[in-house]
Amino acid sequence: MKYHTIDKNSIENVLERAKQYRSLLQPEMAISICLDIFAVDKNNQDTLVIYILALTDQLGLSESKIHHKKITDSIKRLDSDFLRHYYTGIFLERQARSLLNHSMSRSFAYSAFKEAIAEFEIAEKMAPEHCADPILRYNSCVRTIKKENLLPRQEYDDLY
Repeated sequence: MKYHTIDKNSIENVLERAKQYRSLLQPEMAISICLDIFAVDKNNQDTLVIYILALTDQLGLSESKIHHKKITDSIKRLDSDFLRHYYTGIFLERQARSLLNHSMSRSFAYSAFKEAIAEFEIAEKMAPEHCADPILRYNSCVRTIKKENLLPRQEYDDLY
């Protein structure tokens, strides 16, 4: 079987559908729609953002087999340094939040949150005027670290 191709003029409407499926917690459908858009406009930046978010939506799903390389490769395709740092931060933050669900991974969650915080700090310096998004994400990570009482990993030697 072969895929059918969407009309390039329908991208805006189709992208709205992808956003709707994300809001309905159906990232697989949003990803599929993004792939249909990429088939006719491989560098569509708005679609790339939705695609990255839909991929990272799956990080917390235990049955999902999300490939981190697919996310990082997609982030590299973003045209702006600001967006690359911002979405790297989101990826790391979502990865950290998924690690919180596993008691043995809490110290790894701390490290991922710290990496996300670093990306948000860089993005904040590059953000367009009146864009508070990196600040909001940064603060959310800090609050989660405090609320969850997360600590850095102790080295094996430090335990004795």
